[in-house]
Amino acid sequence: MKRRMIRIMIRSRFITIRSVLMILLAVAVLLAVSGCTGIFFIPGASYGYYIWEEGDSIRLEWSVDKIDSKFVGAISTDGQIIDHRVDVWEENDIIIVTENSVNFESLLSSSDYSDAIILTFKDHTYIEFDLSINDGHDLSRIHIGGYLENPETDLFRIDKDYFDELKKKPWYKKHPYSEFFYKSYLNKDFTFIYLFILGTVLIGILRLTAFKDKKIYIFLPAAFAILAVIEIGIYYLLRFLV
Repeated sequence: MKRRMIRIMIRSRFITIRSVLMILLAVAVLLAVSGCTGIFFIPGASYGYYIWEEGDSIRLEWSVDKIDSKFVGAISTDGQIIDHRVDVWEENDIIIVTENSVNFESLLSSSDYSDAIILTFKDHTYIEFDLSINDGHDLSRIHIGGYLENPETDLFRIDKDYFDELKKKPWYKKHPYSEFFYKSYLNKDFTFIYLFILGTVLIGILRLTAFKDKKIYIFLPAAFAILAVIEIGIYYLLRFLV
């Protein structure tokens, strides 16, 4: 009996420590990602178009996961294209460059799963893109900047200072955080019912482990009062974030 009690105590302490470590890990990941200035892109695993700043140039790269796909695009500007380079380009890929426009067509397959164009601009105020995959537009497959923003229209523009302005935005106004907070606030009823159920489950676990020796008529009211305060705090936090 004594050994059993010791095992139960060790197990409850382990559950508590593991829960705390998981919370700390989640916070650390959030802070690390919120400080990201590059872009998360893996050729052959990241599917779609990715656009980011690379020094003084703009890099447009596209990739597919072992699926035969056709990528066709047009890029134009009100300034000048003073330099262009291609990366992992094949003979059957097509690119036509003028003083202020680029048109390309690229075929990707299981053996060729990534292509890229690097462009340097001068005296411009915007860069305009029209990008398609397999003769169709899929805005969820077009990612801009380190926070993978999606454009709102098939034909979209990036202003000259777009990436500088993006760096100045607070992390909670950047994709995907802004979208998550907005949807959480928009669907308040579901959000807080979910949080209440999750909190109730957590209270039950704590009651049977770390606080099993506490008097139930003291622990439960205090626990649910804390849960209510947390939900109210999250409500006002979401109002601030959106």
